[in-house]
Amino acid sequence: MLLLGALAATACTGWPSARGLHVVTAPDPSAEERYCAWYGAAEDGVLYVGEAAFWSTMRSAGGVADADLDRPGPRHIGRFDLARERWLPPLAVGPPDSPSGVWDVHPQDGLLYFTTFFEDAGQVDLETGRVVEFTSAGRGLNELASGPEGSVLVSRYGSGLDEVGDGELLTLDPSGAVLERFPLPAPSGFRVAPKTPAWEASRGALWTTTDLFALEEGATRHDAYVVAREGGDLRRIEQPEIQFVAVGPDGTLHRAEADRELWLHSVAPAGASPGERRVRLDPDFPGVVDFVQDVKPGADGRIVVTRWSGTVHVVDDDGGVATLHLPRLDPEGLYYSGVIHADRLCVSYCAGVTVVCVDAP
Repeated sequence: MLLLGALAATACTGWPSARGLHVVTAPDPSAEERYCAWYGAAEDGVLYVGEAAFWSTMRSAGGVADADLDRPGPRHIGRFDLARERWLPPLAVGPPDSPSGVWDVHPQDGLLYFTTFFEDAGQVDLETGRVVEFTSAGRGLNELASGPEGSVLVSRYGSGLDEVGDGELLTLDPSGAVLERFPLPAPSGFRVAPKTPAWEASRGALWTTTDLFALEEGATRHDAYVVAREGGDLRRIEQPEIQFVAVGPDGTLHRAEADRELWLHSVAPAGASPGERRVRLDPDFPGVVDFVQDVKPGADGRIVVTRWSGTVHVVDDDGGVATLHLPRLDPEGLYYSGVIHADRLCVSYCAGVTVVCVDAP
């Protein structure tokens, strides 16, 4: 794991340490596999996080991506109390012998949607605990976001049938029925695997980041796609590299853009002021060994940009940037999703089922 070793070395220099450190690790769901905390989303003072053993099983199997299927275990969504900074009992959203864990979570209208990639996605009612699996939507579903007209937008990372097909974007109704499909054709010589989706309502545009895998030898690219919902016109953006997209409560689209520097590019809804703003987050971004894993626009106007390394940028209403460096507690750990609650910043950490909290800027 040379990449992660270089990441750890890079992350430990150049940034001030955060204050008020509190590291909270939940009991591992299984004695057979090492689960970790994945993407998270906050709702009513609770940070919900996917729990999956994908990374640990892939590493122990020498890079075999579906090694997680060899050992069944619980399928849980972690629940972290942001006010008390403690783990609550997890939500069980599958049988105790599920082949795959939970990858992404997305709260919407009292439901918590989740993906498992290798198995069916689904939703759990946060009031009753009732779980519904989306058997008709198919496998290979990856990341989630709010979609048009109350739907849920989800990316399919590949065809869902094999490793050679291109991926697509889907909109789903609350039962998991597919409402719309948006295919994403790959450029010549590549296969497209979409990751983070976003719905820019004021412009009727669907966005997604991707991994573009070379069919022959060659480097992986991360082009972004923009699809017009009406008419299906498609645009592909190669540069700057867009690493994450997210839409804020006011409809503003936020894009983490990387070249030799790292920027947060915010585009207000059509016709709104102030239009566009581009804020520099890092003048010397180590893009070979680091990556923006999540962007969380908050209701108070602050935006949290979380990087694998634990470098977290908080951007305020006026474009001011505060940068924190969270500790590398595990040389193979990856930070995923950061949220602000009151005066604290809490980030899910894929190093066991862990959340790391510090004083917010």
